[in-house]
Amino acid sequence: MSLINPINEKQYDINMLFVLFLFGVVSCFYIYYAQQMGQYGTNFSIRQLVFYVLAFGVALAVLHFDFEYYLNLHWFTYGFGLFLLLVLDVLGPNESFAPTRNGAVSWFELPVIGSFQPSELMRIFLILTMSAVVYKHNSRYRDNRTMQTDLKLTGKMILLVVPVIFLLERQPDMGSIMLIAAIFIALMVASGMSYKIIVTLTGIPLALFGAFIFAFFRFPTLVETYLLSQMQEYQVSRIYGWLNPFEYTDAGFQTVRAITAIGSGRLYGNNDTSVYIPEAHTDFIFAVISSMHGFLGGAFVITLYFVLLYQILIIALRCHNAFGKYICAGMLGMLAFQVFQNIGMSLGLLPVTGFTLPLLSYGGSSLVATMFALGMIMSVRYHSKSYFFESQK
Repeated sequence: MSLINPINEKQYDINMLFVLFLFGVVSCFYIYYAQQMGQYGTNFSIRQLVFYVLAFGVALAVLHFDFEYYLNLHWFTYGFGLFLLLVLDVLGPNESFAPTRNGAVSWFELPVIGSFQPSELMRIFLILTMSAVVYKHNSRYRDNRTMQTDLKLTGKMILLVVPVIFLLERQPDMGSIMLIAAIFIALMVASGMSYKIIVTLTGIPLALFGAFIFAFFRFPTLVETYLLSQMQEYQVSRIYGWLNPFEYTDAGFQTVRAITAIGSGRLYGNNDTSVYIPEAHTDFIFAVISSMHGFLGGAFVITLYFVLLYQILIIALRCHNAFGKYICAGMLGMLAFQVFQNIGMSLGLLPVTGFTLPLLSYGGSSLVATMFALGMIMSVRYHSKSYFFESQK
């Protein structure tokens, strides 16, 4: 049955706004606790509160902008994001404008604004452009989708991500490249393309990844001779620090400290501020939470993320506009992978990549970009139309 009589019921997503408010309270509280560990002299919790006020303003502003307008603006945003990455590549490294941090040139240092990471915005702009491309492609081939048309769509999506990955690799920023891969897979699934293509494009990298881990422990000499010798020093260091952190204590220092802190929290946690956790207020905020309030604190935070991701999924399923669904799918893939990666590296299950924990880690550009993305998701709900006599399919 066709959908008729559209009704505009613009409603704020009170549930999501409340969950975001809880994230703000939790973030400021644990950042305050992290700065008591003696390694910081700055009041990061007050700064984070200011960032949250600004980020909420951004989210509310984006919420009122109809998401369908991005169908006409997506090439402009995509080009602007590429331009920022290109400027960073051309002008960096420059200590006063684009300094080197942890071996990578990924940040702008701007007066008044402070540090700004353009890849944060580029990921969102990439989601918008890929969503628009998928939407237009599926609209064109709605009645005659074949394996050939799905391969054509895959090619279009690959062409969009290649220049972004190229510029990110030059920084280098492997964490953002991994995140773009997660976005790519999420939109492939949401687009409804053949699972043969999806399984092929995801199965081969996963098989190679599993083979590498097996060979690392089973044939270490061969791996060192033929593979690790071809990598850069920082990449080799991260691999050893991830897969064997307690033996390679220098490379695995962050992982060992995070695991130790999480283990010391046990079930209910402790208030030992003498525990040293590197990057406690940013990358390893989850270790701080688990140290202070143990398993229960970590479980509470994971539950908050589950509720947030579930709300995004519900918005996607209830949206009658395919473009809105694709936006939600891309954002869902981005946030879910970022949470999974950050908590996984804190537990020693995944390599340290420099991912922040969305909405909890300290950082203005990360927080504003995340709230910008969530504002788009709330816009999908706010501007979606409901219908009488909806099809039950």
